[in-house]
Amino acid sequence: MKTQQRPMNKMTKERILIVEDEFIVAHDLQMILKRAGYDVVGIADSVKSAQAILENNTVDLVLLDIYLKGKLTGIDLAHHLMKSQIPFIYISANSNEKVLEAAKSTCPYGFIVKPYRDKDVLMSIDIARYRNENSNNMKMSSELFMQDFIVNISMKSLTWQKKILSIASAFQPYIPFDFIALSGIDQDRKRYSEIGINRKNFDKYELLTVSELLDISSLSRKEYNAINQLVPETTNDAIYTGDAFDAVKKAAPLKDLIANTYHLYSNLVKTFLLENGDQISFSFYSRTENIYQKPHMELLNFLSGTLEKKLVHIVELEKAGTAVVAEKTATPDAHLINQNDFKNIIGKSTSLLSVLDKIKIVAPTDTSVLITGESGTGKEEIAKSLHRLSHRNLKPIVAVNCAALPADLIESILFGHEKGAFTGAINTRIGKFEEANGGTIFLDEIGEMPFDLQSKLLRVLQEKEIERIGGKKPIAIDLRIIAATNLHLETEIARGRFRLDLFYRLNVFPIHVPPLWQRKVDIPLLAEHFVRKHASAIGKEITEIPEDFINKLMQYNWPGNIRELEHVILRSILLSSNEKLDSSHLEFGDKNEETASPIGIKTIVDNERDHIIRVLELCKGKVAGLDGAAELLGIPATTLNSKIKKLGIKRL
Repeated sequence: MKTQQRPMNKMTKERILIVEDEFIVAHDLQMILKRAGYDVVGIADSVKSAQAILENNTVDLVLLDIYLKGKLTGIDLAHHLMKSQIPFIYISANSNEKVLEAAKSTCPYGFIVKPYRDKDVLMSIDIARYRNENSNNMKMSSELFMQDFIVNISMKSLTWQKKILSIASAFQPYIPFDFIALSGIDQDRKRYSEIGINRKNFDKYELLTVSELLDISSLSRKEYNAINQLVPETTNDAIYTGDAFDAVKKAAPLKDLIANTYHLYSNLVKTFLLENGDQISFSFYSRTENIYQKPHMELLNFLSGTLEKKLVHIVELEKAGTAVVAEKTATPDAHLINQNDFKNIIGKSTSLLSVLDKIKIVAPTDTSVLITGESGTGKEEIAKSLHRLSHRNLKPIVAVNCAALPADLIESILFGHEKGAFTGAINTRIGKFEEANGGTIFLDEIGEMPFDLQSKLLRVLQEKEIERIGGKKPIAIDLRIIAATNLHLETEIARGRFRLDLFYRLNVFPIHVPPLWQRKVDIPLLAEHFVRKHASAIGKEITEIPEDFINKLMQYNWPGNIRELEHVILRSILLSSNEKLDSSHLEFGDKNEETASPIGIKTIVDNERDHIIRVLELCKGKVAGLDGAAELLGIPATTLNSKIKKLGIKRL
């Protein structure tokens, strides 16, 4: 199969392969594409015939049916297309959740559901082009950034340890790691200058010598030398995940030592042959399973020429006799990570650091981002950081809660209206999209947007223009879209409540925010932050957070996530005495759970009702304004009043 792929763009006549075993459908697609100016290179009714066409033709895009003639399905072919880096769009009459999950694993560029209209097909191709261009641009920018960084750092007047540390930390957003083992290998196949780099926080790294590793692992030098064998598994370029990682630990005992010491579950090895004949082996490790993929190795291969030239100078510095001084920190330790870049994002868990690394990659681009995660995990703070780190940060970020918009006014709020457009439109109104022009629009709870309005949103995203209600001409807009949801959108699509094409347009760069129960190591840091934030505002001094208080926080699973934790800390501050928090004041909504249901579990609605009641009691019935319940809950007062009415809560 050919691996060469031309960049998809409107300036070239794109070559499209149709893989569809229904003749009428295939012919219909062919006519749609030809009328739109595309070049159809062929029609295949099976995986085998599609592979034959791909062997002999350059293809820019494949329209791919899932169920085909023969034993192999479109999903089988999709795996080959992924390896060949050929974009593809699924075509299927079935959009149930099971099919979507199987299809999702192959990273398609779109999904067309039968029966379809001409514009559905053409819009899906436009979305695929957008996704492909963003993917290519991001890949190119990461390669060029790393190349320039390596050249620049090699020319700086730094110790060789600091140069290695700087290069390693620059890799982090593109090749995530929790630990790197580096070793030089001379022309006589002898090791030298073995060091380790341990990630401690977002921008904090610890450089370890062999002696320090021996102290941590309680090994003698003799025991270390016995397991530190120069076997192919330690130097050959390879990716080890899952069973392969378990196997390589047995073949290379030093890997087993490192993995057990730092709780690591996957490994990528890349060895560079230097101009002086020496080798330097980089062994990346991560606490996340199956994290390393082919693109990571491709980036290292791309950088090989630059690294092999520049690492020689670093090696010569070391050989000149520069003493190894462990560089414990690259930057000062800070629980807030970076006050400007990641304001109000607290923690140093691996799962959170992974999110921050993704933010650093995508923030400087205009790529659409879909933020997913449970309610209360801090998705809006992620969106604010994306905007803050972007080139649009001098323009506004406009947040819209799609779940709180009145159904009869939502279109007017988003797109605006002209004076006299409808009864009550006494003035011209600027919509949220126009407000955000030049900046960023954050569409929170996008899964709650009415289905009929989703098509209008998609059109805005594709055409980059809006039309006010009652307007006579479109208005061009230039903005970035960031969306967020606590819903599983694939489920919503399968149930007919969310548009598949809109999902693929938004989900170009997904960021999943982990729930608090998956990052409990961050709870003490979050507790300290909320105490600092609220104690001074309330006028109380808290000098101590007792160990039993923290322990109790750590034992709870936090269904309300960070938002719930903040409310619990605020309540504890209000009830505190003697300048310290009291664990006896902690309540987690577990009262009377035995009556909530036959199995002792409350419904989500019951939990929400109880939580709102507790916050209202804390605020003495105040809903809006400073220190009101709406502010504590992080939602508009109108939304809270709506929930109070819906849940039948009696006002205090």
